[in-house]
Amino acid sequence: PLEDTGEHAELDDYLFHDQYDREARAFALWLNSLNVDPFVNYLFEDIKDGIVLLQAFDTIFPGSVNWKKVNTRRPLMRFKQIENTNMAVDLGQAHNFSLVGIQGADLTDGVPTLVLAVVWQLMRANILQTLASLSSHGQRVTDQDMVQWANRVAQTGGQAQPIRSFSDPALASGRFLLDVLNGMKPGVVDPQLVTPGRSDEDMKQNAKYAISIARKLGATIFLLPEDIVEVKPKMILTFIGSLMAIHHT
Repeated sequence: PLEDTGEHAELDDYLFHDQYDREARAFALWLNSLNVDPFVNYLFEDIKDGIVLLQAFDTIFPGSVNWKKVNTRRPLMRFKQIENTNMAVDLGQAHNFSLVGIQGADLTDGVPTLVLAVVWQLMRANILQTLASLSSHGQRVTDQDMVQWANRVAQTGGQAQPIRSFSDPALASGRFLLDVLNGMKPGVVDPQLVTPGRSDEDMKQNAKYAISIARKLGATIFLLPEDIVEVKPKMILTFIGSLMAIHHT
């Protein structure tokens, strides 16, 4: 009904300005890429009964969820939701996630920092697993391996200095990521479209350009230009992980 539109606009505006919103949006996109059911629109609300999280665990670690023990008949009472989210926390601990002080009730209550911590570790496990399966020896891939790969490829593609980690301030300009892309496919970056990356506007333009090239190359991208400009290490790891995955296939 028409009379709802004002309220929805307000809600959307509120969600967009929430400090956790960009990460939550990226993680929701990632969960949906696993074909979870139901579709995740708003992360903190849509994972509270634990079912989507358990589906994600079962996709990444096949056979890890005993579905006979999962409460699946919706709508679930709060205590049934918490039984599910406790199971998700137990599975995380079994796979060496860092979940100190996190309980199922925190996920059911949608505590933003704790929900993001759990979903991030699931996403990271998924990325590292994908990369291990693509590597020649099937060996475990670390964050540092990813940094080294990016530096190696960037060296062949441009002039940017190597980075030390995914929180290196030099990433903000976007130029390093463009060098990685150019190293993957020489000539894919048009130097005329690259800015010096000194002003915020310049940085954002480079970040948008890097994302658009990555998509053209077939990478699945979950981050936004702002994540590059503000150097959000988790999001930059997902970007490099996606590039490595298409480079290895």
